[in-house]
Amino acid sequence: MKRREFIALLGGAAIIWPLGTSAQQHIRRVAVLSVGVAPQSREFALAHELAKLGYIEGNNITYDIRGAEGDSSRLPQLALELVAKKPEVIVGSTSTVAVVLANATREIPIVMMVVGDPIALGLSNSMSHPSRNVTGFTMSTTALAAKRLELLRELVPGIRKVAFLRVRDNPITKRTGEEVQTAADMLDLKIVPLPVASGADITTAFTIAEKEGVTAILIDGDPLMVRFSGTIIDECLVRDLPAMHPWPFEVRNGALISYGPATVENYSRTALYVDRILRGISIGELPFEEPTQIKLAINLRTARSIGVTVSPTLLARADEVIE
Repeated sequence: MKRREFIALLGGAAIIWPLGTSAQQHIRRVAVLSVGVAPQSREFALAHELAKLGYIEGNNITYDIRGAEGDSSRLPQLALELVAKKPEVIVGSTSTVAVVLANATREIPIVMMVVGDPIALGLSNSMSHPSRNVTGFTMSTTALAAKRLELLRELVPGIRKVAFLRVRDNPITKRTGEEVQTAADMLDLKIVPLPVASGADITTAFTIAEKEGVTAILIDGDPLMVRFSGTIIDECLVRDLPAMHPWPFEVRNGALISYGPATVENYSRTALYVDRILRGISIGELPFEEPTQIKLAINLRTARSIGVTVSPTLLARADEVIE
């Protein structure tokens, strides 16, 4: 998946019936709320997946897309604008967007491509039978954050102090931070929290990390961090700092190591959920789903560049290795 597509959205088997191509058929309205830059529908991977199911823009579907361009304070107003358009489904990504959309409407079905723990966020009382108008695909954020820290310690056994680079406004960050701290206590590591809200905060955060004597970086799983990924990778390379990233495609862009969901599958799975809703299936029948693929990726070029030696044991466990 292209990094810019993922930045833009910050975007089980189904029985599929032919939709037909009659000019008289009903035009379905799908809205999309992004914390990043709003993608053009022709470049939007979700629209491509829906086209495979027979939904062709200009024929039987139209998209209303809004993007906050990285400024989460704009999300509530953008959500209200979309709700006013009366779409049949709203699609979003990130925990922040999920909470904003759930506050904006309790009637319009909402499908989240990537979201944290929906119960902890107050979006539902159940994973298997969503109790409100929200469903989608979770990141297992808190559990994965602890596992990432463990893998980072395995990669660089000598680390003692780790910076936790996280999104300031993520509503589930407090719980994630608690899980990271618990894992750090077990590994005898000190955690230095570094909350950021924009790309301008990244260099400042690394300057603080350097002053604190941090020897490694753990990056939060909020997809908004992908907007800052290039800067984070550059800072780590300049400072010879090992960093654990959440998304496999970041390793292809130069990150040292990542452990997390293969998010490319979320586009096709989200398209299936949207299709089911447009066919009349209720949200309560569409369970929240956890990632089916968790991948470990390692970039050996980056490892050599910053002086990290990857053990054969860890290398053998990797699902993807960049030579």
